[in-house]
Amino acid sequence: MTKKSSMELFKVNINHNYKDLLLQHLYQLNLVHIKTKPEISDIIEKDKVLFDRIKKLSQNLETLFKNLNLTESDFQKLILEKEERKEFEVKDFNDLLNQILSEINYYSNRVNELKKYMITIKVELDKINLIHVSYIFLEKYELTRDKLSKFDRLEFKAFTTFSKNLENIENLFEFSHFPNFFQYDFLSDERIAFFVIYPKEQEEAFRERIRIIHAEEVPILKKYLLSNGINFPRIADEIRFIVKSLNKYQKELERLRDDNILLFAATNEIMQNIEEYNWASHQFEDLSLNRLSLSFFVPQEKKQEIQKGLIEKFQDQITIESIAITKNKSVSLKEDISHVHSGKSQDSKRKDSSLKEEPTNNNKEDKKDLRNTAPTIMKNNFFVRPFETITKMYGVPAYSEIDPTPFLAITFPLLFGLMFGDIGHGITLIISGLIGAFIFRNKKSKDFLNFCWIIFYCGIGSILVGFLYGEFFGMHDIELFGTVFLHLEPVTIPIINITLYNPLNNIMVVFKFAVLIGVVHINLGWFIQFLNYWKQHRKYIGFTDSLIKIWLLTGGTILIFTFGFNIYVWIAPPYPILLPLLPGILLILLKPFGKIFHVSYLKEETIGGLIGEGTMESFETLLSIMSNVASYIRLLALALAHISLMVAIQAMGNLIQGEGIFNEIINIVGLIFGNIVVILLEGLLVFINAIRLHFYEFFFKFYQGTGVTYIPFYLDDKYSIVSFKISTIKDVISEEIDREIESKKTHEDIIKAEQYISKKYL
Repeated sequence: MTKKSSMELFKVNINHNYKDLLLQHLYQLNLVHIKTKPEISDIIEKDKVLFDRIKKLSQNLETLFKNLNLTESDFQKLILEKEERKEFEVKDFNDLLNQILSEINYYSNRVNELKKYMITIKVELDKINLIHVSYIFLEKYELTRDKLSKFDRLEFKAFTTFSKNLENIENLFEFSHFPNFFQYDFLSDERIAFFVIYPKEQEEAFRERIRIIHAEEVPILKKYLLSNGINFPRIADEIRFIVKSLNKYQKELERLRDDNILLFAATNEIMQNIEEYNWASHQFEDLSLNRLSLSFFVPQEKKQEIQKGLIEKFQDQITIESIAITKNKSVSLKEDISHVHSGKSQDSKRKDSSLKEEPTNNNKEDKKDLRNTAPTIMKNNFFVRPFETITKMYGVPAYSEIDPTPFLAITFPLLFGLMFGDIGHGITLIISGLIGAFIFRNKKSKDFLNFCWIIFYCGIGSILVGFLYGEFFGMHDIELFGTVFLHLEPVTIPIINITLYNPLNNIMVVFKFAVLIGVVHINLGWFIQFLNYWKQHRKYIGFTDSLIKIWLLTGGTILIFTFGFNIYVWIAPPYPILLPLLPGILLILLKPFGKIFHVSYLKEETIGGLIGEGTMESFETLLSIMSNVASYIRLLALALAHISLMVAIQAMGNLIQGEGIFNEIINIVGLIFGNIVVILLEGLLVFINAIRLHFYEFFFKFYQGTGVTYIPFYLDDKYSIVSFKISTIKDVISEEIDREIESKKTHEDIIKAEQYISKKYL
């Protein structure tokens, strides 16, 4: 059976200077579920400026990491002891933000500066590389400084452009249109280099042609030309110098990244924590005299440990109130609360009590049942725990209701097996589940791991029902490599004396069995509803509602299965019609009797209202029973579909005639492929229908799923540690004395100033 820890509601009263230190202590416990204030959305809206600041800070950090090529995986590679964590010593939350902002801005400016230098150098490198390849092209024509000096009336210019402009260049520099000497060569598939020799008096015409093709000029500099050719060593030296400068800045960037990776990891961690921390800081309620109040839930078994830790940490600066929240009765803030005044005298206790001011809406809050806001901790054993994932898909159990997960762990694999009953397929699911559980064993998200174990259990259900159906990969023999290891014989289900062997030839029996399964499953839901009523001290409703409905459904099932649909037999002695009729009448009448007998939770109802409600509920129950039970016929439909598909796959395999290894291989491949298709596609369909039967036919009878998930307040502290400095705290009397002294001193200073002015100027 599942266990759900009972919760204790703590309400601590503390000076506002200790706010951040208290939150730090609570998140280190990793046990505290902070109670959310109803008006938290309004508070967050008021602090929109702060949230925008946090968002901007996060974006700046993301940009910095992008420039440094840093990712979460880089941080995960860090291995450090707790004492090696980066420490931030701050006054409060705003001071923490300022420090983070200062760190981010410093390194962002430094990185941007390095990036700017690197971009400039890369541009220079691109230019010198272009000059280099262009001069290689010019070397073919034996270009020298002496030859260029002889061009008195001619001009020599070199360019690069895209290859697609070649046709336009040839047309523009056709000699008949423009006197010149033109040569080109391909530098790559996309770019070409060319030079043009033309008369100097044609400079303007030449410029007009060059502008058309947007060519980039290659500078012909004397430093790159010698009397006997091109000075390639000079170009190579410049390239090496530029590359060296680029490498220097790149290494500086990498050094900046590597030397401060712990700081960056710590900053990133804090930024991830800030949103949760900021949310928690808004859960405090303002009291008088600079004091704050915070409410949070803790598991009852941890009450003494947490209370002792708070007292040791904050001593006489904290006042603690707590109230135990039971599961079986309503609990409100008006209940007796245990008080702990940390280290204070009795006089201090009375003084604190008189000074406490509760928020204006506390009268309404006091009347609310704390079980509605108390978080639920689901505690199931290892075998049942994976099915919590399916339970949570519907909703978290309410604090006072029974967790259906243990029941789900039994019924889900069985219903799945009834729709997917095959020993061979069950073994395949078991193997697949184990492989998946091994692969996802270390993942942070446990849902994938849980689903793998659910598949494993569904495989067990398929094997159990596979023996009832007599199916092994669609055959009635467990046969491997032509050897029959076991012939599957019919298995009779005890008590009900039903045999499900070979469902295709046994449809009506399987149909009746599916209906019986539906009746048992629905009755189980109502029985759990009865247990919920019993647990909540509403026993009368449990007997007059849940148990009566079980009687109604069971009686109707016995009536139909025993006497069929012959109405004349129903109303003949011994009057079997009374089996469903009598509980239907009681369902209408018993609640009004509860009003007459002064049942506490029915005292506000009227007798007429209860009779009307009971009548409507009786008809609604009758109609819902018919539709609910009909839904379980899908057990038969999907079981027959599963077996029919396997018969079809075998029939297609038998179409391959002949002997030989080749035919055998084709037959085996076809069977394997067919079984894979059935397991994947039909297995998914069966899984979805199993979920549907539980959500709509089973859970709907008893399960609300409106609980609050237990989420301990926790902040990551793998790379960072935040230390809050507490400023000097003065009591009310000290503050009044300081103000009086300051006022008196100001008054004395004014008198001295008047006397000085009078003596000097009067």
